[in-house]
Amino acid sequence: MTEDTCFLPANIAEAWDNEIVRIRHRFAESPLFSDGALADLVAKNPDAVREIATMDPGREDAREWRDSGLTAADPATLFDAVASGALWVNIGHVGARDSRYQALLDELMDTLQAAVPGFSCFNRQLGILISSPNARVYYHADVPGQGLLHIRGEKRIWLYPGADPFLKPEELERIITTAAGEEIAYDPSFDEAATVIDLTPGDGLFWPLNWPHRVVNGKSLNVSATVEYHTRTSRRHFAMNYANGVMRQVFGLTPKSRAIEGPGFWTKAAFAYAWRKGRIGTLLPVAHRSR
Repeated sequence: MTEDTCFLPANIAEAWDNEIVRIRHRFAESPLFSDGALADLVAKNPDAVREIATMDPGREDAREWRDSGLTAADPATLFDAVASGALWVNIGHVGARDSRYQALLDELMDTLQAAVPGFSCFNRQLGILISSPNARVYYHADVPGQGLLHIRGEKRIWLYPGADPFLKPEELERIITTAAGEEIAYDPSFDEAATVIDLTPGDGLFWPLNWPHRVVNGKSLNVSATVEYHTRTSRRHFAMNYANGVMRQVFGLTPKSRAIEGPGFWTKAAFAYAWRKGRIGTLLPVAHRSR
């Protein structure tokens, strides 16, 4: 992305992976995010709609998150329901369905890589979230590197440090082994440590790996693009947490290290790889939701 289409903070190199990075983008001006383009995307790729969920927009209770029973068979009807209901629609892996979306994402990520020495990412994926006025996404954490590019409407996001008590090691392990979806325990007292940001069209955020967050929409329909990516460091964290999760959940052992380098780490990495390729499907429950 050129300087005309993406605006980065002057301190981005120092802030990246250490704190929340705010950028400005022009995705909102792209015709790819118009009503017609989004309806066409869904019409041509109904299987790309990973989830159509509903929730209680009035309280923070992950037990209220549930399948809406709606389908993507008729995009116009679905989008009308989003505008008037309490719905959250997740369209995943958009770049693999339409190369124009992937080109937008790659241009942005290439710009970030050029601005942050040592930052190099792969497995870049773009998702699109379409959600109702006042809808919310409950407290959770994600596995890959994350960004959120707001395109339409207004929303408020709470971001929390990625450490105990906001995210316990065993909770992250359960997420990574797909044994617990993305939900983690929320306590209202956590909000004292949260960074709260109001997003309007053109706002973008990137935050450190695995930081928990929750979102509440404003009074208008919302469209956002999610960014997922991996780095060598994030893959090491994945391997370490995966191995620690198997140790804890299957063998009843308490891992003593969360290191991502050294002989102990490489032993865990080899173990995690072998376990995922072998017995994992029969010994760990599967429950995954991507937001």
